[in-house]
Amino acid sequence: MNYEESVAYLEQAASFGIKPGLERIEAMLKKLGNPETAYKVIHVTGTNGKGSVVAMITSVLENAQLRVGRYISPHLLDYTERIYICGHDISREDFAKAATVVRKAAEEIIADGVEAPTEFELLTAMAFWYFKEQKVDYAVMEVGMGGLYDSTNVILPVVSVITNVAMDHMKYLGNTLQEIAHQKAGIIKEGIPVVTAAQHVALKQLKKEAHEKKSRIYFYGRDFEIDSRNPWKHGQVVTVKRKDMPKELEKSLLFVPFVGAHQAVNAAVATMALSIIMKQDDRVNENDLREGLARTRWQGRFEIHDVKGVTYIMDGAHNPAGAEALMEALEEQYPDKRRLFVFTSLADKDTETVIQLLIRKGDKVFACEAPTPRTRKPEEIGAMIKAQKIDAAFMAEPSVKAALEDATKEAGAGDIVLICGSLYILGDAIRFIEEKEMEVAKEKK
Repeated sequence: MNYEESVAYLEQAASFGIKPGLERIEAMLKKLGNPETAYKVIHVTGTNGKGSVVAMITSVLENAQLRVGRYISPHLLDYTERIYICGHDISREDFAKAATVVRKAAEEIIADGVEAPTEFELLTAMAFWYFKEQKVDYAVMEVGMGGLYDSTNVILPVVSVITNVAMDHMKYLGNTLQEIAHQKAGIIKEGIPVVTAAQHVALKQLKKEAHEKKSRIYFYGRDFEIDSRNPWKHGQVVTVKRKDMPKELEKSLLFVPFVGAHQAVNAAVATMALSIIMKQDDRVNENDLREGLARTRWQGRFEIHDVKGVTYIMDGAHNPAGAEALMEALEEQYPDKRRLFVFTSLADKDTETVIQLLIRKGDKVFACEAPTPRTRKPEEIGAMIKAQKIDAAFMAEPSVKAALEDATKEAGAGDIVLICGSLYILGDAIRFIEEKEMEVAKEKK
């Protein structure tokens, strides 16, 4: 298959929907020779922040001159973003090669009587296979959803990371924080250390399950924490305090190239996980931690672009925990700005709470559909805003691009254009902003 044929094959598999369970992925990996055992793995789950933590850990390991693979979801612009190695996304040619190999394995297990694998399972198998082909030292694997029955949960990691636990994906993970924490705790393996910033009921559940598996749990507020935090030029300088470290390393002054208190906590989580890795692998040191963290790049997480006098901010903020983190970052960075929202939300999300947290009196919402069957209709979003009696203007838009164009025309000196509500619209937003930036570059020539 070529790249276009590979994408068509994967999208056809997407029609099978989400089917938790490990039987299909385990059968495929066995056909592939169990490539997931060929390298060290860091496994990351959590309701929010897992992508940022994956990016930070990857950047630090790369700074140590190691060969690092990274697996994430969803993609913003291109399927190739999901599988990354040694500083760049997989090429379309290699993506097609991996898809062809995995398709053969999938057809073999179907012939053996195993149920057809889902799109995410196929992509996960492709990542595991490709990382072995490329002889990586480490693979940093982001869980797709939950943990216990997620198709990435077939590995024995060197460290497990659970960023936080909040209400999300209740249809699949449960209706209480305890039930959701149990699903996340599924990535904890016997005797393998786990790092988390979870709190309260969720932390209690994680501690219980870590104890049952004889796994040392490092949790925020006891084993590591933020000692100080100061905003600085589209980022922040934070002091991360860690226990059980030599006195000179107990407090580390770090630059984090993301804004908001939540990203400081994410950096602390990544730092603690990397501290565990450093004790096992002397190729990684504190200089790599400082330099790699400062160099981290991650699209669509409070990503700021100033173009032609308009400030655009992109952030997923697709659930209440993400919306609360975005709200705090906005209050810190742009407390007095009117917000012009390019907004969408998915039907299985708690959209009402996201709206309550983010949209204020005097703001304006340009609502559009996300490019997925799971999207809410703009009119549905408008009805929610009206029902909550928020005195904000509303406009239903036919597309993400139309919403961005109208928000840009509306934006004055005291406004920001905020693109949020779902990661699915960030790809179109990135293209739109890149076009604007190219226009500026041409005008300067």
